[in-house]
Amino acid sequence: MNSPGSGAWRQLLLLTVLLAAIPTVWKQIGPLPGESNPTRETCAPGEPLISLLQETSRSSSTVLEPEPAELPAAVQKPASSDPQAGVTAEVATGQIRGVVRFLGESPLAPEANLAGKRLPLLRVDPQTGGLGHAVVFIVNGGQLPQPSRPEIPAARPVPVQAVMDQKDHEFTPRVVAITAGAGVRFTNSDVANHNVHGHGLDPKNQFNVFTGSGGGVTHRFRVEKGGRPIRIGCDIHPWMQGWVYVFDHPWYAITDNSGKFEIPDVPVGRHRLVIRQPDTRLEKFVELEVVAGQVVEWQTDFESSDLPRE
Repeated sequence: MNSPGSGAWRQLLLLTVLLAAIPTVWKQIGPLPGESNPTRETCAPGEPLISLLQETSRSSSTVLEPEPAELPAAVQKPASSDPQAGVTAEVATGQIRGVVRFLGESPLAPEANLAGKRLPLLRVDPQTGGLGHAVVFIVNGGQLPQPSRPEIPAARPVPVQAVMDQKDHEFTPRVVAITAGAGVRFTNSDVANHNVHGHGLDPKNQFNVFTGSGGGVTHRFRVEKGGRPIRIGCDIHPWMQGWVYVFDHPWYAITDNSGKFEIPDVPVGRHRLVIRQPDTRLEKFVELEVVAGQVVEWQTDFESSDLPRE
């Protein structure tokens, strides 16, 4: 049995639907006498009203496509604006390639190793004099246009950019360099137990962790003031020592065992480079001009007289 007023409610609903269809019907029936409306489409004779209602329903369900989102600044390419052309262009870059040599006698480590020997502090190629484990970097590189690269995430796990092993009771390699926010993985390949003790000025670079045989630990580093390296030691074996350099830019390199290094994608212009060897505090500054698409070849030599006097 129908409830009171249900018939009136259905009539009102039908009237509402018909009113909503009026604009479409008006468009379809064609122009009135004396009216000119070329935009109307005529309806075929006898076309049922229900088809027009379906047309109205379809036209009211259009979904707008979202506008493409802008790429985050961290993944956009570096650019420089040309005010005359009104366009943006990629930063032109070149490459720095060189060799660092030490032409003298290496000083010895202050502490004797497990065999009772004081090893040389410098790794020097006996044939070429190439100096390994020296760091080369651009001064104030953080102020230059940065290259396109993903940001280092803050969440764990820490992205590892370098590995420093404890092998034969030495840190290997002795010197590593990373970008701020990245981590260094410290491993222990010896049968003996070790620990990793970080001595930095920044509290985040101060830590002391046990690394048993076959163990390891990863630590995230921050940039030290003045570009100072973080000294790494093992309290169990005091002659063991390593260094971690942390930069706020990508234009740095560590020389290989033959003293060679490369720094790619350097923005064009005149730059000041620093060459440092942390164990002996050897240091030298050079000025270089980087040209777009070209490689700057360069060599610098240290001698015994360049060693700081105690």
